[in-house]
Amino acid sequence: MEDLSLLETMISIMAAWLLLVGVSCWAHRQSLGLSKSILISSVRAPVQLLLLALVLHWLFDIRSHWGQAAVILAFAIFAGYNAASFHTRFQHAWIASTVGLVAACAVTLPWLVFVGAFEDTSRAIIPLGSMIVANGMNAVSIMYERLKPANGQQAATVKEGLHTAMISPINTLKVVGLVHMPGIFVGMILAGSTVFAAASAQLVVLYMIVASSFTACVVSFLLVKHLHRVVVGS
Repeated sequence: MEDLSLLETMISIMAAWLLLVGVSCWAHRQSLGLSKSILISSVRAPVQLLLLALVLHWLFDIRSHWGQAAVILAFAIFAGYNAASFHTRFQHAWIASTVGLVAACAVTLPWLVFVGAFEDTSRAIIPLGSMIVANGMNAVSIMYERLKPANGQQAATVKEGLHTAMISPINTLKVVGLVHMPGIFVGMILAGSTVFAAASAQLVVLYMIVASSFTACVVSFLLVKHLHRVVVGS
C-alpha cells in the first residue's frame, strides 16, 4: 500500500511538472528568456524540499535564539543572492538585499513573539523567518527589476519601484477570503483547528508579510544606494 501511495504521489508530481514543461516551451517560442529558469527551478525545487525534509527535525530541535538567527541569516544570504541577480550591480545588491531581509525579520519576528502572536520556538520562528525572507526576496527582486533602465528609457523612480514591488502582497491582502484561501488557513483547517483560529493566524502572517516586504525593499534600496556612493566617492 505504501508503494502504491508513493507511486500515485510521483505520478501527481510528474503531471504537475508537465504543466511547467508546457509553459517553458511556450516561453521559449515567444523568446521571453524564461524557459531555462523555469526548467532549472522546477528540477531544483524537489531536491531542495527533500533536503529540507531531511534536516527539518534538526532545525526544530534548535533551542538557542542565536541558532535560530543563524538559520534565518543563511536563508537571507541565499535569498539576497537570488534577488541581486536582478540588479545591475550584483555585489552591492547582494549585500544590500541580505541586510534588508535580515532587517525585515528583525523588525517583525521579535514584535510578534513579544505580543504573543507566536511562540519563540524554532518550530514557529524558523518557518516564519523563511516566509518573511521568501516574500521579501520576491518584492526586492521586483523592485530591482523595475529600477533598471530598459531599451534606452530612463530608470523608474524609487517610488515607482516600491509601488510595483508591493502590488502582489497588497493584492493578496485585499482579496483574502474573497478570491484567495491562503495555505496556512487551509492547512490549519485540515489539521482540525477552528475556522476562527485559522483565520486569525493567517491574518497575522499576511500583515507580517506586507510589513516585512516593505521593510526589506526600503532597507535594500537605501543600502545599495549608499554602497554605490561610497564606491564612486572613493
